Amino acid sequence: MKKLMLIFFIAVITVSKMSAQDLETPEILSVGVDTLTGKPLITWTMQNPRLVDGYIIKRLIIDGDGVISGTYNNIAIIENNNVFSYVDLSNSFNTEAKAGIREEYYRISSYKTDENGLTVYSLMSDEAHTMTLNGGFDYCTNTFNFSFSGFYNTDKISGYCLHTGFPNSEKLLVTKDTVCKFSFKDFLPVRNFAVETILTNGISVFSPIISVESEETVVPEKLEIKNITVGNPKGLELKIKISDNSSTEKLLITRRDLETLESEAAELNFSHGDFIFSDTSADVSRLYAYTLYAMNRCGIAIKLSDSTANTVLKVSTPKDNSNKNILEWNSPLNLPSGIEKIEIFRSIDDKEFEYADLVNSYNSTYTESLSNIIANKELYDGKFCYQIKIYHKTSSNSDTLITVSNTACIEREPVIFFPNALNPKSDNTDNWEFKPKADFLRDYKMTIYSKRGENLFETTDPAKGWDGYNKSGKLCPKDTYVYIATFKTSGGKSVTKKGYVNLVY
Repeated sequence: MKKLMLIFFIAVITVSKMSAQDLETPEILSVGVDTLTGKPLITWTMQNPRLVDGYIIKRLIIDGDGVISGTYNNIAIIENNNVFSYVDLSNSFNTEAKAGIREEYYRISSYKTDENGLTVYSLMSDEAHTMTLNGGFDYCTNTFNFSFSGFYNTDKISGYCLHTGFPNSEKLLVTKDTVCKFSFKDFLPVRNFAVETILTNGISVFSPIISVESEETVVPEKLEIKNITVGNPKGLELKIKISDNSSTEKLLITRRDLETLESEAAELNFSHGDFIFSDTSADVSRLYAYTLYAMNRCGIAIKLSDSTANTVLKVSTPKDNSNKNILEWNSPLNLPSGIEKIEIFRSIDDKEFEYADLVNSYNSTYTESLSNIIANKELYDGKFCYQIKIYHKTSSNSDTLITVSNTACIEREPVIFFPNALNPKSDNTDNWEFKPKADFLRDYKMTIYSKRGENLFETTDPAKGWDGYNKSGKLCPKDTYVYIATFKTSGGKSVTKKGYVNLVY
C-alpha cells in the first residue's frame, strides 16, 4: 500500500513538472527604476501571452516577516496576460523594495488555471536586478563623481547616459564605463542624478534617482595689498585686505627680490577684513614684489592679488660734485588708490627728521640744493639722511594710507676754501680775519706759523679765524705766513691742508 502511494506521489510530481514545463516562461526585458515613484520597474515579454492567464512577480525578500531571508517569494499577481510591466509598490511580508540603497532581484512565472480549477505555473525566469548608483561631490576639483553597478545583462547594453534635473531631466554625458564624473559651471547646493541604461533593443532603463549635496567655492571679492611701509622697529609692514565669507582656508604671501629674483613664500595668520603683516626679515633698502594667494582647504589657489612693491629711496650726488643731493625712488606698484602728495623729510648729522619739501605726486626724483644750508653759517659734519612719505587717495578721509620709505643717507665730502690774504685794517670786515669757508668736516684744527716756525695762532673752530695778532696780542708785521689745517671727512678720512697767507695793512 505504501509502495503504491509513493508511486502515485511521484506521478503527480511528474505531471506537475510536465505541466509547468508546458507553460511558457516569461523573459524579463529589463529591471530599472520608475523615475516618478523611485520604485523598481520590471518589464517582460511573452511569445504567446494568450496561452496563459497572468503572471506571478517574485522578489528576493530580505528580512521579511514569515519567510526565509534571501529567498524568492510572490509579491504580486498580474491577472492580465496582456500586461508586461509592473512597478513594485508592494509591502509584502512587511518589506518593500529599496532600490535606492540596494539591488533588488526579481523573477517572473506565468500561470494558467485549467478546466478543473487547478493552477499550473511555469518555471521561473532568469533573475534580473536593479542597478545601484552612488555619487559624491569632490570639493577640491569641483566635480561630481559617480559609480554604478551597471545593467545585469552586459550583452544587451548599448551605453549609459547620466541625467540630472528630474522630473525634467537633462542629459549630461554618455559613457561605456560604470564610473563617470561631471562638473557644472553654475552652483546649486543639491542636484539629483540618475543613470539611464540604453539597451540594444532601444529600451531605456533608469537607475534610482539620488541627491548629491555640493559646496560652492567662494572666491574672495577683494584680495589686495593696500599699502607697504617701513616697519617699526624693522622690516616692512603690509596692510592687507581680504573679503569676508570666502572659502579661503589659507593665505600665502610670496616675496620676490627684484634685484636677485630670489623668491620666498610664507603662510599668514590672517583674519578676514583688514590686517597687518610684518615682514621683519625684509631689508628695507631692497626692492621686493609681494603677491598674495588665497588657498582653499585643498591647497588650491582660488585667487591671487596684484603684485605690489615697497618704496625704496636712494640718494646720490651729481656728477659734477656740486652742492646738491639727488633723491630717487620708485612709485608703489599696483596700489588700488592714486597718489595725493609726496613729502620729503631730512635729517642732518643724525638729528631729528624735519620736513623739507612737498613734491608733485607724479615725481619720482627730487634734487635738493645745499647752498642755503651751508649759507646759514652753521657747520655740519656732512651726513644727510632722507625719508619720503607718500599719501594715497582713499574713498574715506578717515582711512588715509601713508607709505613710508626706507631711510637713505649720504655723507658729503668736505667743502673748504682758504683765502690768500687778510687785512686787519680793511674797511671790509670780511677781510679782518683769515679763516676758511668750510662745511662737512670734523675734528678741525688750524695753526698759523711765522717763517721761523713760531706758533702764532691755533683754533679748532672753523668759524674763528686769525686776526693777524700773535699770542701776546701784538700785531704781526706785514709778511707771508704759513697755515696748516687738519680735519676729518664725514666718512672719517684724515685730511691735511698746508698753504700761505699774506698779512697786509
